Amino acid sequence: MRKIAEGVYRIPARAANTYLVEAPKGLVLVDSGLPGSEKRILKAIAKLGRPPSDLKLVLLTHRHLDHIGSAPMLKKQTGAKLASHPFEKPYAAGTLVISAPSAWSLYGRIVRKLTTLEYWSLKLFRIIKFQTTHVDLAADEESVLDGVGLDGSVVWTPGHTKGSVTLFLNQPSVAIVGDLLRSRRGRLVEPLLMESIPQTQASVKRVLDLGPEIICPGHGRPLPASRVKNEKRVAKPMVVAKKKEEEDLEELTSGLF
Repeated sequence: MRKIAEGVYRIPARAANTYLVEAPKGLVLVDSGLPGSEKRILKAIAKLGRPPSDLKLVLLTHRHLDHIGSAPMLKKQTGAKLASHPFEKPYAAGTLVISAPSAWSLYGRIVRKLTTLEYWSLKLFRIIKFQTTHVDLAADEESVLDGVGLDGSVVWTPGHTKGSVTLFLNQPSVAIVGDLLRSRRGRLVEPLLMESIPQTQASVKRVLDLGPEIICPGHGRPLPASRVKNEKRVAKPMVVAKKKEEEDLEELTSGLF
C-alpha cells in the first residue's frame, strides 16, 4: 500500500490497482482486483488501524474481471455497499457475459487475444472463479457518496466501456479513472482496448476540465494530470469477429463451474 495524497492510498491488487479513500464516515474502495485480491485489501485496511466494517462503499469503475473480481467477497466480509453505473450492473450480476472491448491497434489486438486466452485458461483450471454479485447503488446518482460524506463526485466517463466511471475528489484534487487512461513510460495514455475512441477522448477532456492534480489509473502508477498525452488521431477498429471464440468457449465450459 502506498499513500498517493492525503487520505488516498494505492493498493496493487491482482492484475490491477485498487484505491482506498478515507472519508468522514468510513472508507471507500475504488475497484477490487481479480478474485482473491480481498486478502491484500483487508490487510491494507488493517494497516490503517481500521476494522473491515469501516469499509462502507466499493465503487466499481467498470465491469471487467480485474476490477470487480473481489467485490463479492469484500461485500460479504465487510458489509460494504457496491456501486457501479447501471450499464455495468448486469455484468456484475452475471446476466450478461463480460467480454473485452475492441482493439484499436495491432498491439491492442494481440493483447486482447492473449487476455482472452489467459482468462479462459484460468477459468478452465479453476485458478479463478468469478462470483456474481448484486450492485446496491447506481453510481450515476448524486447521493452515492453521501453515505460516507465524501467530498467529490462520480463522473460518467464512457469509452473503455459504456458504463465506465471516474471518482473525482475535490480535496485532495485526485481523479481515480479506472481504465480510462493507463500509465506508460511516465505518461498517461489511452487504453489499448476501447469501445469508442471519440467517447474516450471526450471523457479524458471531461476529467481534465475538473482540474485534478493527480490522476490514478487502473494500470500503472499515478501521475500528475500534466502527464496526460492526448492522441489526435481518429483510428478505425481492427476487424474482429463478433466474439465468436468467446461465445463458443462459454458454451463449452458452462457446465464446469
